[in-house]
Amino acid sequence: MTNPLVERILTGETQAQVKRAAAKGALPLSPEEFIELWVLLRNDEDPEVRIACKESLAALKEEEWDALLPGYEFHPEVLDFAIRVLGKNAQIRRAALKNRGVPVETLEWLGETGGGDVLDLMLDNQVRLLQEPSILEAILRNRTLSTSQVRRIYDLVEQFFRTHPQIPGLLERRFGLKLGAAGGAFTMSMPEAGGVPVGPEAIHPPIQPPVAPGIGAEEPAGAQAGLDYEALELPPEALVEEELSADQYKSLYQQILTMSIPAKIELALKGNKEARGLLIRDSNKVVQEAVLDSPKLSELEIESFARQRNLSEDLFRKMARNKEWTKRYSVVKSLVANPKVPIGLVLQFLPRLTDLDLKLTIKDRNISEAIRREARKLWDARNSRKVATYKKK
Repeated sequence: MTNPLVERILTGETQAQVKRAAAKGALPLSPEEFIELWVLLRNDEDPEVRIACKESLAALKEEEWDALLPGYEFHPEVLDFAIRVLGKNAQIRRAALKNRGVPVETLEWLGETGGGDVLDLMLDNQVRLLQEPSILEAILRNRTLSTSQVRRIYDLVEQFFRTHPQIPGLLERRFGLKLGAAGGAFTMSMPEAGGVPVGPEAIHPPIQPPVAPGIGAEEPAGAQAGLDYEALELPPEALVEEELSADQYKSLYQQILTMSIPAKIELALKGNKEARGLLIRDSNKVVQEAVLDSPKLSELEIESFARQRNLSEDLFRKMARNKEWTKRYSVVKSLVANPKVPIGLVLQFLPRLTDLDLKLTIKDRNISEAIRREARKLWDARNSRKVATYKKK
């Protein structure tokens, strides 16, 4: 907080009338400053201030919270209040989680008690998990983790937390997933499989990178020579700004094969569309998700990814959760037409299809029968209304 008036009110350096006016929203302050005051004074010793603050907070609309929470440097108690007290509202909770200032203790509490989309959002924030491993520990104690979420956690632990004193043990005790020795092969002892060691391909089958024009199937010499990433790094302008020629694309592809996971993540976030197009097919889900986190990602790329049939369900769910991407009709249409997209996601987008695309969906034998059946119901409902309207005229 930088407003001296706000600081004086909170430290008790102003008259009681000023504090009461602030509680009622009757001072020349910004909406963000009022929210801070109302949250921090809602348990004030003055009953008039307490009541006025709670009434002011209750009067705030969901849209106001959604607009203000993500970007402002709120006092940590405000963000804690938004998540613990107002968090039953999914939109407010999501907005608060976008703020980088959420206290670690709050995220630990949410990781252990939250569920469903909440955990997905927290696992999306890989940077915070790497900075604060205790959040991942809390998530591992959560009793509602889904299979796909456990798989995502396993990838993170295998790549970044092998030597952590607590996390690998938690993963093994709760799910029977055991990491091998660092730098060597690893196995997962799955209780469901009777303790038989299962290789990582059982969870994440390796995805073969695409072959660009002019790229052969032979293994690049660099992969056998053990060249390090620093020596192989392309000039920034080749990775970020320019369209790559066939030779540059081949060079990029060969370099990616020799990169470490952290280097791939950095390239996914900062690289160009060719790099993202290769990395979205990487066998490591953390790398794949980093591609979707890239600030350089275009809507055309998302549309392309939505059509791909070799991506994991987690990636399609992440695409579907992004409202900016799904505002684009072509993205929605691509997700519906992709037989690899989970049925639950497809059904939520069916009503947005035009009549023509509904007809195409009904006739598409590659799409699930359940989806085609729902598309037929929608088509019949729409056209029966049109016929009834016409007869009335």
